[in-house]
Amino acid sequence: MNVVIVGGGITGLAAAHALVARAGDRPAQVTLVEAAPRWGGTVHTLRVDGFLVEAGPDAFLVHRPEALALCRDLGLGDRVVGVRPEHRRAYLVRRGRLVPLPEGLALAVPTRLWPLVTTPLLSWRGKARVALDLLIPRRRANGDESVAHFVRRRLGDEALRWLAGPLMAGIHAADPERLSLLATFPHLAELERRHGSLIRGALASRRPAGARRRGPERSPFATLLGGLGELIDALVARLEAAPACRLLLGRPAQAILREPAGYRVVLDGGESLPADAVIAATPAHVTARLVADMAPELARALEHIRYTSSAVVSLAFRRDELPPLPAGSGFLVPRDEGLTLTGCTWSSNKFPGRAPEGFVLWRAFAGGDGRPPLPGDDGRLVELLVAELGALLGLRATPHLALVHRWSRARPLYDVGHLDLVARIEALCPPGLLVAGSAYRGGGLPACIRAGTEAAGRALASARRSQEVAP
Repeated sequence: MNVVIVGGGITGLAAAHALVARAGDRPAQVTLVEAAPRWGGTVHTLRVDGFLVEAGPDAFLVHRPEALALCRDLGLGDRVVGVRPEHRRAYLVRRGRLVPLPEGLALAVPTRLWPLVTTPLLSWRGKARVALDLLIPRRRANGDESVAHFVRRRLGDEALRWLAGPLMAGIHAADPERLSLLATFPHLAELERRHGSLIRGALASRRPAGARRRGPERSPFATLLGGLGELIDALVARLEAAPACRLLLGRPAQAILREPAGYRVVLDGGESLPADAVIAATPAHVTARLVADMAPELARALEHIRYTSSAVVSLAFRRDELPPLPAGSGFLVPRDEGLTLTGCTWSSNKFPGRAPEGFVLWRAFAGGDGRPPLPGDDGRLVELLVAELGALLGLRATPHLALVHRWSRARPLYDVGHLDLVARIEALCPPGLLVAGSAYRGGGLPACIRAGTEAAGRALASARRSQEVAP
């Protein structure tokens, strides 16, 4: 029983891990193929001059259990750390200055009324429009809608521009006018359906008055002391130790072909890997190329998933050269501010061990759907972002370190109707071919780990069925 996984990012690694763990008495021969010279995809941790730099994601959501459970399974449970309590506050840029996001804000929905009443992010008219959510009837239609349409309908245009848009679109590097509500924030649609009002639903889901907390409030985000690369290294080490697992690094796949007995994955250089089942854990546009000859209609459907490009610029400064800054984890920049900068994370505030003594480490973000094209020269991009940070924060220091990581067509975009498109893609996959990854049913580490694990289960079941019916 052979299962081939194409793509060695977190989804593919999680799928291989699940296959190795689930094989039981009838072990599957698992082959994991990755075109790049390293494992992990967008998860990439570097140590440079004493700084711990995350080139891609730097944390995972704790309320989704998959990433935390995998860390514990790999013996990394005692390495997990949350955002420092004193730096959990986040900010939004409004008219060129940092304004704290209201406390108790769940995306755009207030769970506490007084912080919303007092925030300078909205005018009194905007606040009154948010309060109308308590009176506006629920939507009768059940279909998808854009995040912008939903928030504008429930909370008004100011809440979209200065709260929901930056928060929701920032998570997905997307244009809220095109972003699918059901594919990204389905719980908000459910709040409206159940309670008729987002505010009423959020207040109803709060901890009951007088309820006692069990210990300190847990951070919504967590990472590993040595960066998320520790998770990749632990997964690879576990797979390397598995007798029935073969890892092929730096070996691009050229095609996935259907054969009477299953599949054949053709690699660069001509080697072919026979498979009873194949998991394509590559970006949708890459998967489209791999299956184009075998399943042209599937390839065309995959090409309908749009992607956007972005950049992460890691900047280190001497602490004594910085102006006074508020405690917090960073800030977001709304589109209306007209900046190249889309946000900045104060990494050494958020997590321990990110910078040596006397220094700070920040991560500046740029790019995304609907944003202006980025300068092609890395030096020019650094200059531009440092200048914008200088204008916002009064920063006059020169970076001690500046590292640019560009991610070309790496962020899938969930346009309105995305889940219908995904259902069509899955229906077009022939038996034994599974697609998995951030392009389909959620991005972020927990969602990708879940996607890889579920694809592994379906691939194993399909491979066993094909062996049972084979002559």
